[in-house]
This record gives sequence, structure tokens and C-alpha cells, in this order.
Amino acid sequence: MFWKKRKLIANVIEDKCCHCRCCVRICSHHVLEAAVVQGKNVTFVNRPDRCTGCGKCVAICPKEAIELIDKYC
Repeated sequence: MFWKKRKLIANVIEDKCCHCRCCVRICSHHVLEAAVVQGKNVTFVNRPDRCTGCGKCVAICPKEAIELIDKYC
């Protein structure tokens, strides 16, 4: 039987996000990105493959809008 390797990656809960961009600034792997899409501010995980699951973005978020979720490789 083959077991898949478990990896934690960041996920932004858009309803809670206040778009302060603290997470974008602290991420040293450039995983998160903030942009204006159709006139609305959005913060999203742009490169999930680069996420190491370190949790810096989770710790700095003032609205608790980022969580680490399981990704099976």
C-alpha cells in the first residue's frame, strides 16, 4: 500500500480577510498575493507549491483569516 505524504499549505478565508497585506509582506516564499480584481481587493494563495507550512502568515493575521490545510502530495 502506498501512503501519500501530507503537507500543510496556507489558505485564505476571504470573508474574514481585511486586506491589510501583513501576510503578503511576511511570507519569504512569495506564496500569498494581494490584488484588485474587478474593483474588489482580494488576497489569495498564488503559488501553493512554494508554501512550506511555516505558519508565519497565520500568526501575523489580525483577523485570523488564514489557516493551514492538508494537501496530500
